[in-house]
Amino acid sequence: MDNRMVMAAVLAAVFVLSSSIYVVLSITDDAGENERDWEMVDPLPQDEEHDHRNATEHEFYTPNFEFQDFNELTAPGNAEIQVADSPDGHTYAYMAGWKELHIIDVTDPTNTSVVGVYYDPNTQVLDVKYLEYNGREYVIIQNQIVDAGAADPNVGAWEDPAQVSVTLVDVTDKTDPGYVDSWYDTDHPSGPHNLYTHMVDGEWYIFVANPDYDQCDVGTGEACGGITIAHLNFAGYGDLPRIVKVGEAEVSWETTRGGWIYIHDMTVQTWPGTDSNDPRYEHTYIYGAYWEAGLRIFDITDVPHPSDMVRYLMYAGPCYTHNPVPCIWRAPEVGMWMDFADLDEDGEPDSSTTGNVNGGRASYIHYVEPFDKMVDTSHLGFAPGKRHLTFLATEVLETTVGTGIVYLMDTTAYEEVNGQVRFIPELIAMWENPFAEDHFIPGGEEWLIFSPHNADTHIFTTGLPGMPDQSHGGSWDGRIYLGSYHTGLWVIDVETLMVGGPDANLTDLAMDSTVGYYLPHGADGEALESQYYDFGWTPFIWAAEYHKGYIYLSCITTGLYIVQLDIDKPYTGVA
Repeated sequence: MDNRMVMAAVLAAVFVLSSSIYVVLSITDDAGENERDWEMVDPLPQDEEHDHRNATEHEFYTPNFEFQDFNELTAPGNAEIQVADSPDGHTYAYMAGWKELHIIDVTDPTNTSVVGVYYDPNTQVLDVKYLEYNGREYVIIQNQIVDAGAADPNVGAWEDPAQVSVTLVDVTDKTDPGYVDSWYDTDHPSGPHNLYTHMVDGEWYIFVANPDYDQCDVGTGEACGGITIAHLNFAGYGDLPRIVKVGEAEVSWETTRGGWIYIHDMTVQTWPGTDSNDPRYEHTYIYGAYWEAGLRIFDITDVPHPSDMVRYLMYAGPCYTHNPVPCIWRAPEVGMWMDFADLDEDGEPDSSTTGNVNGGRASYIHYVEPFDKMVDTSHLGFAPGKRHLTFLATEVLETTVGTGIVYLMDTTAYEEVNGQVRFIPELIAMWENPFAEDHFIPGGEEWLIFSPHNADTHIFTTGLPGMPDQSHGGSWDGRIYLGSYHTGLWVIDVETLMVGGPDANLTDLAMDSTVGYYLPHGADGEALESQYYDFGWTPFIWAAEYHKGYIYLSCITTGLYIVQLDIDKPYTGVA
């Protein structure tokens, strides 16, 4: 009997309340370790009678989740979310919202309220990042024109700098967020898609994904489709910060197979290892999701920095004036991986260049996040020593079968070539929705519908009072919180993935490693008035963010959801 599709006869109970389908979890104790046997129903309805816009038809969740709150905000079209503790003692969620940035007080996750809105008429504000400096708080947002005719209101054209800029907003006063500065990158006139912020030697830098290749002059040495690197200069303008471009990063084209080479998203991280003999110690790296160029790692430790003003101006000047001198500082590429899954078993990674792209099920690397702590994995059968783990997710357009694979990578190993460190990423395991083989992603309006999207990762310390181990022993648990469009939130156990390994049966390992799922179901979706995002599915999860015991879900069509996983409760209030 296929346990992916039906409830097993041994299932302890099935509860049906308010048309909600609960999936029962049975827990047994074996030598002090919790083992979980799941019998699940398929929460991905796909038939002619099913209405993807009707919330009441999507009440699927496992009983280890507890709903906390729903906030419909002020308009549909929500995107990236970041949750941060403020010096004022409150906790706020900053959510990009098409033409609005919402600031939500989530200090009490069961009773949230919108306290401020930053209105940006230039639309398609998709990403937001929070930072503090010298007692003040800021967010960075971006504008990108995806469908120029869908702007609300429709203002200008692709080349209008106001529409395709990076914007710095002061959010110290949450009730009155204010514009500070914006920056238009003439090298990338279609605008940024995603961004990241990170501090290097006491200075804040912005890293911007510029996926568009059009109107970019490769002949002048520009990093077309690359990552723009800019400095937030707080000191040079009398405590009034300015965005100063200082360099770029770009994939080494000769190392690609061709195909769709497209920087989509990234995470920037200072190496978390504590071994001072490791040449990566205190170095800072970009981990970039480059679609069919896979994972790309860049070293930005030597980024132009105001501590060396002569060098800083030498690089920032050409970036500003641009013509005829290009922006010439490049972050060296120091690692790569693009050995995607070989699902058709022809001996080659599935991609457009090998004839089995299938909507990018295996190869459209869209999201990357290195874990912020290194972990000892010897209790899982790995060699002694701490490992650095990195999570990758695809974004799948349309498929004949499947919903999109995510990868768990070991990014610990390295070699030195001509005095330069080179990462040697290794695949640990793969995960795809446990019901993926029973589904496909149609084209047309339903493109993307079951695809993974943005995620969050967290390492939990176990063995302390009140913090029991929930997985395979050792001194830590690891979880991936995957936002997955119309399939909601899926939580994945890291240790179970590692034990399963890269050669495990994909469906079986997904079943074993899935901690639970939650499809938000608070209200019917509202179709967005856009030729590009012409659907109103509910749920429609853009991102999942973990923060101190709670999971924050940005639903594109409905608003902000907050839920809590039972095994996360001991970590409530713990960073």
